[in-house]
Amino acid sequence: MRVLLLTLSLCYSASVIGASIWHIQGEQEWYLFGTIHVLQPDAYPLPDSYDRVFRRCANLWLEIDPAALSEPATLQQVRNIMQLAAGQTLKSQVSADAYRHLTALADSAGLPLVNLQGLKPWAVVNVLTLSLFEQRGFATDQGLDLYLAEQAKAQDIPIRPLETVMQQMTLFNELAAAIPDEFITFSTNDLDRVDLLVADMVRYWQEGDVEALYRAAEFKSYPSVEAAMLSERNRDWMDQFKRAKMLASPQCIAVGALHMAGEEGLLAQFKQAGYRVTRVTEGISEQVE
Repeated sequence: MRVLLLTLSLCYSASVIGASIWHIQGEQEWYLFGTIHVLQPDAYPLPDSYDRVFRRCANLWLEIDPAALSEPATLQQVRNIMQLAAGQTLKSQVSADAYRHLTALADSAGLPLVNLQGLKPWAVVNVLTLSLFEQRGFATDQGLDLYLAEQAKAQDIPIRPLETVMQQMTLFNELAAAIPDEFITFSTNDLDRVDLLVADMVRYWQEGDVEALYRAAEFKSYPSVEAAMLSERNRDWMDQFKRAKMLASPQCIAVGALHMAGEEGLLAQFKQAGYRVTRVTEGISEQVE
């Protein structure tokens, strides 16, 4: 539950988003936006710093190209990978304890688990978690990454996806298949403290403390989850950024906020590569130590 809270709901209002831009200066110039995939409508309009920075972008790097989500072939592939094989049921895929965790999550989300028996456990977790956020006024069509993609299209800024939709779906599928019960426990713990956790995340974000956000995710107890969801992807993305040295500056990157922090986070990797990293606020750039 903690990681889903962190990746989906780091913001209630525009004032919260104001601390989520970093300026990367060195061999090439970059701007790094920490994003969240669902927001409440009153998060907009964004602070002036967003438009001021975004107008300078030569390209926008995103985790995926949102336009791919409207392609019929991709949507069918997503539906296929989320579904269990014929004759299988959700209850048969996990332990009794893990199933109790899923039942508790379904009760909180207000969706009967019996209606989701044809989906794989990881897909059920995602469906139920999104339902929890919808109850609290969040919406996927209000996410910061989607907003930035729309702005890029309006301003003729090319989008460079770091991954495909199916790469992300396969990541969830393979991780959950390898550690089904651990994945469910990781995704559903602290269910009784959802609102308090969101409030904590907002406070950390307002303070620009991405390391506190990272600690709150408690990845240390789930190293295989951290490796698959953050570390390995961060390394792959940095390889792509290093190969983009011939592109015009500044390049802009907009990826999930948890990718910023930790020893293998993007901020640390840029600093290790010799770049100067500063956090952008309204009219202020603060160097990140």
